[in-house]
Amino acid sequence: MHKIVVSLALASFLIQVNAQELNTERLQLVAKDVDTKNNIITAVGDVVAYSPTYYLSSDKMIYDKDKEILELFDNVLIIKDNKIQTQSNYAFVDMKNDIINQDPVFLMDNTSNIWSNSKEANKDKDVITLENSILSSCDCIDPIWSIRSSSSDYDTEAMWMNTYNPRLYVKNVPVFYLPYFGFPTDTTRRTGLLLPTMGYSSSEGFLYSQPIFIAPADDYDIELIPQIRTQRGYGSYANFRYADSPDSMIKIKTGYFKEYDDYRREEGIINSEHYGLNIDYERKNIFATKKDHQDGVFSSVTYLNDVEYITLNEDDNLGTDKKVESKVNYFYNTPEYYGGVYGKYYKKVGTKEIGTTGKYEQESNKDTLQELPQLQLHAYNKELFLENLIYSIDAKAQNFTREEGLSAKIYDITVPLSYSMNILDDYMYVGVDNRTILSRYEYSNNSNNNLKYENGTLLQNITSFKVGADLIKPYEDYIHTVSLSASYDIPENIKEDGDLYGINVDKYVPSKNRGSKSEFLSVFPTYQDSKTINLKLNHSLYDKENLKQFINHKMSQSIMYDSMDEPKLQDFDNYVKINHDFGSISGRVTYNMEDDKIVEKSIDNSFTYENFTFTAGYHNTVSTDNDNNKEFNTRTDLESYRLSTSYKLAKDYSAKFYTNYDLEKKLRNRQGIGLNIDDSCWNLDLLLEKEITPRSSTINSNSHEQTIVYAVLMLKPIGGIRQKYKVEDSDKKQ
Repeated sequence: MHKIVVSLALASFLIQVNAQELNTERLQLVAKDVDTKNNIITAVGDVVAYSPTYYLSSDKMIYDKDKEILELFDNVLIIKDNKIQTQSNYAFVDMKNDIINQDPVFLMDNTSNIWSNSKEANKDKDVITLENSILSSCDCIDPIWSIRSSSSDYDTEAMWMNTYNPRLYVKNVPVFYLPYFGFPTDTTRRTGLLLPTMGYSSSEGFLYSQPIFIAPADDYDIELIPQIRTQRGYGSYANFRYADSPDSMIKIKTGYFKEYDDYRREEGIINSEHYGLNIDYERKNIFATKKDHQDGVFSSVTYLNDVEYITLNEDDNLGTDKKVESKVNYFYNTPEYYGGVYGKYYKKVGTKEIGTTGKYEQESNKDTLQELPQLQLHAYNKELFLENLIYSIDAKAQNFTREEGLSAKIYDITVPLSYSMNILDDYMYVGVDNRTILSRYEYSNNSNNNLKYENGTLLQNITSFKVGADLIKPYEDYIHTVSLSASYDIPENIKEDGDLYGINVDKYVPSKNRGSKSEFLSVFPTYQDSKTINLKLNHSLYDKENLKQFINHKMSQSIMYDSMDEPKLQDFDNYVKINHDFGSISGRVTYNMEDDKIVEKSIDNSFTYENFTFTAGYHNTVSTDNDNNKEFNTRTDLESYRLSTSYKLAKDYSAKFYTNYDLEKKLRNRQGIGLNIDDSCWNLDLLLEKEITPRSSTINSNSHEQTIVYAVLMLKPIGGIRQKYKVEDSDKKQ
C-alpha cells in the first residue's frame, strides 16, 4: 500500500464528497495514510476524526460512508459532546443509530469526574451498558474507594448510574454489599434517597432515619423522613414545598412520634405521642399591581403538643428556649402610605417543678400574653407649609389577650411634626420635633384577682429640641468624619384618665408593690413621662483610597429628670470598633452614673490569618439594686462567653472548636470539636458535641444534656451516610 500524508484540508475534501448524503453526522478525518475503496475509507497512523458530536482517535480506523459505521483499533479514544470520554483497544461506532461497542473500556464523565473501568461497554443511544466494572471518582491508579459490580448501566442524558451486585471497596478491602444501587452523577433535583442517619444511644438504642425525596414536578416536592429508635419508639416527619407562583412559596412540615411504654415510664415523659404542624408561607405582589406599590404576606404558624416534636426531628434545634412563636404578617406599601396587619402567638413548651416535690409538669399556656392582632397605618413624611417643616401620621391598634390574666386593647395615634435648618455656613443644624400621642387602654379579663381596673386615656405631647453637626475632613491618607448631637425631650401629659402605668399607677418594684395594680399593668407601659437629655458623639476614620472604615468610636450620655425635676446622670455608653486586615475587634462599656457601676460590657473579636480563623465574644449585664433606679435600668443579671476557632491543618484537613458558656448559670449550652477531611473524591466530617435541649418530663429536669459523636461520610458524588452516637445523657435543672 502506498503511503500518503493527508492534510486537514485534503481529508475534509475526501469526506465531504459524500457529505450531502449524511443525515446525522458530518465527519472530518485526519491521518498519515488514507485509502479509499468502494466508499470504505481505511486510515492508519495517528488517526483523528471529528464531527459536531464526536471526537475520535486511534491507530487505525475503517469508515463505511454509506452505513456511517466506524471501526477503531488500538489506543482508541472517543469523546461525545465534550462530556463522556472512553478509552479502549477496540470500538465499533454506528453514528447513524448512535451505537458504540467497546472492549475493554475506560469511561470518564468529565462533568461528575466519575470513571469506570469495564471488561466491555455497549452504548445504545443515551444508555451505556458496562460489564464487570469498577467505578470511582478517585485516582484511577489507586482509588481510595471504588464500587465493583457485575454489571451496570449509565444514562448519559438523565445522568443516572445503575449498578447490580455492587460491592464497596476501601482500597482493596470490601466493606459493604447491596444487590442494587443507583445514584445520580449530577446535582439535578430528582426523586431518590437522601443522606440517612444512623446512631446509637444507651437509653434510646439504635437510631435509623432515612429521608425519601419525591420530586414529581418543578413546582413542588415532598420529603418523607421515617425514623426508629429501637428502645424508645418510632415515627415519621414529612416536608412539603410548593411554589404556587413566581412570587410565593409554601412550606408545610408535620410529624408524629410514638413512645414505647417502658421508655416513657422510665424517663417520665409526659405524653406518649408527640406531634405537630408547621406552615410557612410567603407571597409578594398579591394585590399590588402598580409600579411603586408592594405588598406581601409572611406567615409562620406552629402547632405542637410538646417540645419533643422539635427535639426528635434531627434538622431542628430549639436550644434552651421555652417558647415557640407563630406569626402572620401582611403589609401594603406605597410611596406615600404604609399599612400592615400582624399577629403573634406564643406557646410554652417547657416544664416547671411542682412546688418543691421534685416532680415536673408541662407549663400552662393560659397566662401567656398573645398579640392578636396588631393593625398599623402610616403616612410617610410630607412637607407642611414651609420647607423642612415635615409631618407624618402613625396609627396602631393592638389586642393583647390571654385566657388567664389581665388583657388589654391599646389604640395609639401619633402625629410627629419636625423642623430643622442648617446654620453657621452648614457646619451645624438646629431643629425641633413635636410628637402628639393619643392613647386608649381598654382592660379586660381581670377576674383572677380582686382588683378593678379603669380604662385609661392618655393625651401626651413630647417636644424635643436638637442641635448637632455632621462634619467630614480629608487628610493625606485618611478621612475623618464626626457626628455630634444633643437633644432635650420634654413630655407633657395633656389629659390622663383611668389606670395608666407609670403615670397615675406607680411603677412596679417587686420589693414594694408585688400583687398590686403596678405588677399586672407593667406589661402595658405608657410612653416616656420624664424629661431627658441625650448627648451623642460618633466619629470614624476611613482609608482615603478604598473608603474602608478602620476605626469607629461612639459615646453617649443620658440624663433623666426625676419626679422632683432634678437631673440624674444615667447610662454613659462607650463603644469602639477597630477593623484591620485580618478581621475586627470591638468593645462596649456602659456605666450607670446613678448606680455608680458598670452595668453592661461586651467584647467581640474576629480574626483570620491564612489557614486560621478565630472568633470570640463576651457579654455581661448587671441588674440594679437601687429601687429608685429600676424604672431606667431594667437589665437582668447575665454573663456569658462564646469561642469559635478553626484551622486548616493541610490541603484537605481542617479542625474546629466552639463553645458557648453561661457564666451566670454556670452552664455550658453547647460545645464541640470537629475534624473535616475534604478530598477531591470523598469527605469525612467528625464532630464531638455536648448540647442542652429542653424536654417534658414529670420526674427529671426540664433540660437534657447529651454528648454526641457525629460522623458524616460522603463519597463524591454518589452520596454517603450520617452516623450519630450518644456518649452520655444527663439532666440539668434550669
